[in-house]
Amino acid sequence: MKEMDQSESLELFSWHAFKQASPGKDFARVSRNVVEYSGGLPLALEVLGSYLFNRGIAEWNSILEKLKRIPNDQIQKKLKISYDGLNDDTTKDIFLHIACFFIGMDRRDVIPILNGCELFAEIGISVLVDRSLVTIDDRNRLGMHDLLRDMGREIIRDKSPKEPGERSRLWYNKDVLDVLAEQTVRFIYLFSSGLKVSEA
Repeated sequence: MKEMDQSESLELFSWHAFKQASPGKDFARVSRNVVEYSGGLPLALEVLGSYLFNRGIAEWNSILEKLKRIPNDQIQKKLKISYDGLNDDTTKDIFLHIACFFIGMDRRDVIPILNGCELFAEIGISVLVDRSLVTIDDRNRLGMHDLLRDMGREIIRDKSPKEPGERSRLWYNKDVLDVLAEQTVRFIYLFSSGLKVSEA
């Protein structure tokens, strides 16, 4: 992923954190520090800027301390700060469902599915778009950067790295078939692209 120079990085970050091209006077120093520790990566600048929008200086300093502890090559951990900062579990669940199942699908088709899980999808998707964690294109399809998708899937995988049947979501065909042969899970989305089930 291409890094941006300091002034471009600060401007991109500012558009997401302040909705203007540069930080306010009180946030100038801490903004430069956040940009520096974001490694000049556009995705990190957008996600962190959106997360920090309308937050107080104490929260900014707290995020800066977290960023300082994460090595530059561990971008997913930096992006996860914004996921961890989501205010409720339903919005986190919506993010994880989109990361695992719904990228490229029409939002109008996804909302009833998520609402069927009592997740208040309209509000949750709006929050995720505001935080730059999810995008909606001109054809109303849900999107997500590959790094964010991978981060979401890793969050699921980390809960049970060796036992797919203990994960809350399954998206990999082999894992789905293995688990269906033995156990049940809370949510499975089967997409007909190449999933073959043979009868024994």
